[in-house]
Amino acid sequence: MYNAGLFGRALRNTPPGSPEQGRIIQSQREYLQQRDACGNDTICIMRVMKTRHQELIALNARLQVDLPDAEIARFVGNAYVKPIGETNGAKNTQYINLTDRILGAFEQYPPAHVKFADGSTFFWGFRQGNGSVRSIAITDGRGQIQLVGAVDDLPEIHDDMNHGDHRLKSGRIALFVRNSVALQRYLPAVRAWTWADLLGFNVSCNKDAQWQSRCAAVQQYRLPITAYDLHCKARAGQKVLAERCPLPIPASSGRVSLENFRQ
Repeated sequence: MYNAGLFGRALRNTPPGSPEQGRIIQSQREYLQQRDACGNDTICIMRVMKTRHQELIALNARLQVDLPDAEIARFVGNAYVKPIGETNGAKNTQYINLTDRILGAFEQYPPAHVKFADGSTFFWGFRQGNGSVRSIAITDGRGQIQLVGAVDDLPEIHDDMNHGDHRLKSGRIALFVRNSVALQRYLPAVRAWTWADLLGFNVSCNKDAQWQSRCAAVQQYRLPITAYDLHCKARAGQKVLAERCPLPIPASSGRVSLENFRQ
């Protein structure tokens, strides 16, 4: 179990289809062959497994991807958002610091993430003790933050696929992006992550007919996504309301596999 988990983490820390990921997969095949060659020799099996465990620990230490906390703070700046449920006409609104809101829901280490073939990395996390408060962040291939998101009150609908649309109305996915180009580029990944989240992650859409039906159904849901240009008319040294410059949600421009998002 430990070796399988470490192997999966190494795959998530490398771009799909990359030469490095190919080498990791090949080394895993070689390990399994060595283990199976031990037959019923328990001492041999334990020796091979222990050696592989040490190799995977060292590999993951080298590949470890940390949440770019400082980059997120610089990207967001002194921006504030309304808490979920507030209306535009609410009086005495207690605005929330967006940096605190985003980083406050990344309380797991290492953070859940997936690295895509173009070098982009998608991070997600949740607030300890309150899984309904979640955050996402995406960096490009150079490690620059392109998007952060505050995700609140998304239901798990895998046990009630027929009423998912209705239950989603209570949630929100507020995206704060570098610009409209970043929104267009990364929106398919955000949608795929949300669909995987609704199904409880670790989905296998092609496993059997039931999974195929669930994956097809969840991708028909209307997701409560809003998007904002984070740097619209920003003024240094002043409290900036991050939701003052909404962006239209573009039509989908590609598909990202739900199987990417595992935790």
